[in-house]
Amino acid sequence: EIIIGKMEDDLARYMSAVRKDSNGNPVNALTLDKCDATDEEGMGKYLQNLARTVNTHGEYVRVGEIYGFPICITSEKAVVEGVESVQNRFVVEGNYKYKYNNGFIAMADTHAACTNFIKALEHLPEIIKQHQERNEKAKKDVPALQAIVAKTWSKEDELKALKAQLLELEHKIAADLAPKHEQPKQAEDVEQDTPQQQPVKVVEPPGQATNDKKSMVAESATPYRRSIDYQTHSTPRSIGL
Repeated sequence: EIIIGKMEDDLARYMSAVRKDSNGNPVNALTLDKCDATDEEGMGKYLQNLARTVNTHGEYVRVGEIYGFPICITSEKAVVEGVESVQNRFVVEGNYKYKYNNGFIAMADTHAACTNFIKALEHLPEIIKQHQERNEKAKKDVPALQAIVAKTWSKEDELKALKAQLLELEHKIAADLAPKHEQPKQAEDVEQDTPQQQPVKVVEPPGQATNDKKSMVAESATPYRRSIDYQTHSTPRSIGL
């Protein structure tokens, strides 16, 4: 409704300023700021040259006016057949920017190039009508939308329960995938690891008494164990809805 109101202000401003010819057609009261020509052919060529050569780098630059409404040109980047280029559009500025033929002027017809802006203003009633139709359709949808917004969602409790289950499942998965360390192997009976001692033969030197025996005991090697820790590196996974 705000947009429609501002457009209606622009239309009223235009209707109060526009002049008509004997056939009731609006007079094309176009003036260009830096163009010496005043005829349609000269002004048309000037506008076409601007469209081909100007680069405003996205800014809106004034080039003239019509019935008190500024006319501006703006440059936009475009890719044509894989090649980056610049294309220029023209707008008539009021409370909003109005365009005819999407802002592109005719490049082969000087008359059409000059009448682009008066046509943009002449289309104001049609643009306002389109917005009014959209507005009426939106108004019909408002009660239904308000009812939807005010309604309590019946699935709220179910959603909370599902979120709790999901959180529990994520914790369980994280615990299952956490790195686990293998416990070292328990030591077996030392007797199994220690070589069995063999009886030592006693040698009796000549002339020695049997009770003066000497023994030689072989010392067994110190038993050892080797344990290997296996560590599994896993990244805990999480499941999201």
